[in-house]
Amino acid sequence: MPRRLLIVLLMLGLAPVIWLREPAPPSNSSQSVTVAVLPLPKSQTLGPFRLTGAWQLTSPNSDFGGFSALVRSAPGRLTSFSDTGVRLDLPEPGQAGAVRIAPIMPRKGAMKAYRDVEAAAFDAASGTYWLALEGRNVFMRIAADQAQPSVIAAPELAGWSKNSGAEAMTRLADGRFLILAEGGGAAHEGRLLPRAPDGKDRAFRFRFIAPDRYRPTDVAQLPDGRVLILLRALRWPMPPRFGSKLVLADPAAIRAGGEWRAQELASFDGTGLEENYEGLAIEPRADGALEAWLISDDNGAATQRTLLLRLQFRLSDLPQRQVQTKQKAPG
Repeated sequence: MPRRLLIVLLMLGLAPVIWLREPAPPSNSSQSVTVAVLPLPKSQTLGPFRLTGAWQLTSPNSDFGGFSALVRSAPGRLTSFSDTGVRLDLPEPGQAGAVRIAPIMPRKGAMKAYRDVEAAAFDAASGTYWLALEGRNVFMRIAADQAQPSVIAAPELAGWSKNSGAEAMTRLADGRFLILAEGGGAAHEGRLLPRAPDGKDRAFRFRFIAPDRYRPTDVAQLPDGRVLILLRALRWPMPPRFGSKLVLADPAAIRAGGEWRAQELASFDGTGLEENYEGLAIEPRADGALEAWLISDDNGAATQRTLLLRLQFRLSDLPQRQVQTKQKAPG
């Protein structure tokens, strides 16, 4: 039997076990989330970061899980969106406040691709969220006074894979939008929009160069203008295992048609907290420190968990920023 065929058959045989899912429970709309404290590794230092908290989130709510994007929506509060079109609003561990779990759009049969939110950006001043839907290659906008999101065409994403499209997105302080695709080898398609998505294509096109086998899953901006990028690698065999890294890059170094590179800061290997992390948010503290929050996507699998991590650091802990000449975006 050809070696390639043998590998394919073996993977097909293992797939039902690798991606074993929990039996579907009865429908439940509970608005409660249990936050269980997890032990921290012996060494809590990850590069320039200090791991200060780890929690496992569970809920009886039928829509809970699969969280693929994370933003800091208010002081002491986080908002996450799932690959089934569900929004989770919750207080940070130790903070008081209500939890809200609700679909953001009407259900359309069982079509996950119709509501697969993989990336989110937030404007705290207006309370507006922008979402990127991987399965449809469109954007959605949720204003503070909107009950349902509005759909925005995304010519910038035309041709991106429906399974490996827009995976990481953030709104930069100057109003530009940075978007990275999951698909690709070492080079991942990137777009830099001069303003909020509006259905018109004025974006820079560039390629983000990631470490071997790693793919971008989220991005968040730091106060000095640079961004942290969360990366994920899928590791076989059964059950699936994941590697995660945080890297640092400067949007001022992006050039139309060029390659954009990052500097590795930390790996989560050996922490005992390895998971499928897909959401990243940055929160400034009153004492000048910063906190990076990460959330994992459990894929609805019995072998995976929804974890929330908190890392603390200061800008002075990071490599010094290099002076860059910013290129003016089209439009």
